[in-house]
Amino acid sequence: MKLKEFEIAKNDPNCEIRFGGSSWDQNSNSIKYAWFNKNGKAARGGEFPVEALPQTVRMALEAGYIKPSEIFNG
Repeated sequence: MKLKEFEIAKNDPNCEIRFGGSSWDQNSNSIKYAWFNKNGKAARGGEFPVEALPQTVRMALEAGYIKPSEIFNG
């Protein structure tokens, strides 16, 4: 991933939410939940297309994993 933006994850201050160019296609964007290894480098995995985010959020809402207030007031 070519990092464009990031912020500290609210659920774990040792992790980040990252946004950038997809590792598999630099013309696409992806989002990643990143944690760090013992050397301080972001761990591999966890990357998915930004376009999949709305479906992911909908599924989490329907399954009860998150509440609307956590999305809009987070």
